[in-house]
Amino acid sequence: MMATEPTIEQRTRFQNLPQDQLALVQFLSIKDQTTFVQYRTASERVVKAHGGQRTHDVQVDQILAGGEMPFQAITVDRFPSKNTALSAFDSINTERRATLTDIFALVVRPVDRIPRLVKAMGFLSPFFSRILGTTTEKDIPSFAELADPQKGPVPETLAVLRQHDPSTPFYMMNLNKYYPTARYTNDEDISGEQAYNRYSSRILPYLVSVGGYPDIVGHVLTTLVGDETSPLHENWSDFAMVYYPSRGTFIKMMTNTPKKGIYHRDASLQRAVLMPSSEWQ
Repeated sequence: MMATEPTIEQRTRFQNLPQDQLALVQFLSIKDQTTFVQYRTASERVVKAHGGQRTHDVQVDQILAGGEMPFQAITVDRFPSKNTALSAFDSINTERRATLTDIFALVVRPVDRIPRLVKAMGFLSPFFSRILGTTTEKDIPSFAELADPQKGPVPETLAVLRQHDPSTPFYMMNLNKYYPTARYTNDEDISGEQAYNRYSSRILPYLVSVGGYPDIVGHVLTTLVGDETSPLHENWSDFAMVYYPSRGTFIKMMTNTPKKGIYHRDASLQRAVLMPSSEWQ
């Protein structure tokens, strides 16, 4: 079953959220490319008219982890309140139904301090790249996560990644669902989110070293559109769009990441979806 509109229950959950700034993240399945170009323009105009801002408008290049998905595009719109977000969404429902066959929409509370901090560290990129060795690509290590397509890349999806232009900038869309309790082999009793924070603290210098940064990071509050039949159906924890100067730099970062960092990531995540995505040409 395809969905393009919220259910009554989803509307109720959304309307019960605090009246704070939020981001609406939409994964889009396109019916017709020609009308979709017009829809992108019209929907962005509606977002602006309601005091919002479209921060990301990208095409999905592939699914690097998480399984098969029917979505070809992602938009991220930030709004000053839930009322402006819902009003903008409802204002373009006719065009949406005519243009799209399926939507999965998440409501996210952005955490701006992390992107600001990492972007500010950008001047350290040459220093980090020298001491961390990310100037060159290494052989891909046989981490346990590489065997689990529900959490991370596998050799088949990495092979597809290599087929894309290795020098074009792109965004890596990340969706994470944490274990309630981290799955450490030593039975350490901390939450999955705490374990992922350990991974993040170890990976951030590597991300900075290749010129990357998280462009938007946030906690997932609820699902606005999408039911249990959607391949993205999940009680997601966090969302992020991470910028990389190229696929080559991403592979350099990934192949130099220390095993201890991957150990924390694997212990923290129950499921993850990764979608390399690029600006529309």
